[in-house]
Amino acid sequence: MRKTTTIKFTKDISNDDQNISLTGLMGSGKSTIGKYLAQQLQKKFIDTDSLIEAQEGKSINDIFAEHGEEHFRLLEKELIKTVLKEKNQVISLGGGAIIDEENRAVIKTNSALIALVASPTDLYNRIRRRKNRPLINNEENPQQKLEDLWQQRESAYMDSHHQIDTTGKSVNIVSTEIMKALGIKKPKVQEQAVVIPRENFCYKIYFKDLNRINLSSLSPGKKILIVSQEPVAKHYLAILEEKLEQDFEVHTMIVEDGEKAKNFFSYQLVMQRLLSLNFERKDTLVALGGGVVGDLVGFAASTYYRGINYIQVPTTLLSMIDSSVGGKTAINVPEGKNLIGTFYQPHMVHIDVNNLKTLSEKEYRCGLGELVKYALLGARWDVLLGDDFFDFIKANAEDIVDRNSDVMLQVIDHCLKIKAGIVSEDETEKNIRAHLNLGHTFAHALEEVTKYQVFSHGEAVAIGIVCSCYLSEYLGSWDPEQTEEVIELMKSLGLKYQIPAHLDNSAIIKAFKYDKKNEGGMPKFIIPKTYIGWVDIVSNIDTATIIKVLDRAKT
Repeated sequence: MRKTTTIKFTKDISNDDQNISLTGLMGSGKSTIGKYLAQQLQKKFIDTDSLIEAQEGKSINDIFAEHGEEHFRLLEKELIKTVLKEKNQVISLGGGAIIDEENRAVIKTNSALIALVASPTDLYNRIRRRKNRPLINNEENPQQKLEDLWQQRESAYMDSHHQIDTTGKSVNIVSTEIMKALGIKKPKVQEQAVVIPRENFCYKIYFKDLNRINLSSLSPGKKILIVSQEPVAKHYLAILEEKLEQDFEVHTMIVEDGEKAKNFFSYQLVMQRLLSLNFERKDTLVALGGGVVGDLVGFAASTYYRGINYIQVPTTLLSMIDSSVGGKTAINVPEGKNLIGTFYQPHMVHIDVNNLKTLSEKEYRCGLGELVKYALLGARWDVLLGDDFFDFIKANAEDIVDRNSDVMLQVIDHCLKIKAGIVSEDETEKNIRAHLNLGHTFAHALEEVTKYQVFSHGEAVAIGIVCSCYLSEYLGSWDPEQTEEVIELMKSLGLKYQIPAHLDNSAIIKAFKYDKKNEGGMPKFIIPKTYIGWVDIVSNIDTATIIKVLDRAKT
């Protein structure tokens, strides 16, 4: 296959509303990449083959069988002319649509034409199990047919504005290369919604500067109490106070710093403050800070007057990608972490990604442990990216470590889409929401035996994820090479993944009994299974296997 090149052209194809047309042989990824690119650029996605099937009331296979390829090409040509009369679309073309020179000229005049190319061998490996390819269905040697099609169409594909090699690349990376080739940037995400079907309830996550926070979409009452911790308050409390004081009676409260603030005493202080201020049910609590403040304030909001307005303003990476969304609230007790709590959804979440720049290195890396978790959860909850989210994090590890705002906005938005999908299906963790606890059974035990003094939560989660990989290996559900991929990703993010050698295995195993996921006194573990992007829940694991996991994690 000829090395890909870029065709020079004078027409401006970088306008915001410009159409983008994707061409290429079958299996090159036109539909999958087209859908994702359209989503990223906020454009309409069009698949010409699907439109023809809808128009004719029959499949492409049947059209070929009954009327032949020539008839199909005429239908395709007329449809493309109609489609290209509109703007702001990403169009997935049939692989042969650009063979006709007149058709190709129309496409190039009314859109940026991108050819997605890969070797015929690679393409055949992608499509060999599919039976909806009329040009190769009856071929004795379909791979050779792909070779022949490439030879026939190569000059037409090379007569596109740009050619992008898709071999071995994820959907996100190919889409990024297309945007770079066209000189366009993905619009910054502004918001997303979390839908809770059980309660017929929906709330918004806003991605904006903190000084642009706006409560007009709520019914926030007249009074607001902002609860924060000292390290956060010195950076952001004055900004938030000044903004909200324009419309509300604003009060503030600083609780003890660190995980130790998640206790009954802090909870009581918040409740007494609400009572002393005569807060009513329509008034609003705001959690300004990380997961500790979010969990504490959410628990207070859920129990004061049986539930008042509650807003999350997360300032740490961990709270931005995980704890601020989903409605888990809790406090700790001597017997274990998060054992007293409720499920209570916030009424709004406001995320300012620039806040990440003020975090200490240790605090920032705490969130990276949870990020690896989401990299291993992607497939079921993101049809477009699937396990490519793992590849995206791997490819952008340097920018993630450097806290690049544009990359982190994409990362946070994507993690929350995964979490929102899970929470929408299983709000109160009766089933698959437990998937979000990947690595957490080990992590909570490590935190417990070290009295929360050695590991940040994210550090413990990172170690717990590696332990879960080892466990999955021993259960025959995971390959050692996949564990190495996970460990290499952790290394690139600067994460520790080993248990300190001096920790006692029996103490760790004893700590499992206080885990909330236990059933019948037996701990449950969430493990990666089969491939990156899929997880499963297992229980009744014998002690010998657990010891084997812990010993390996110490080496």
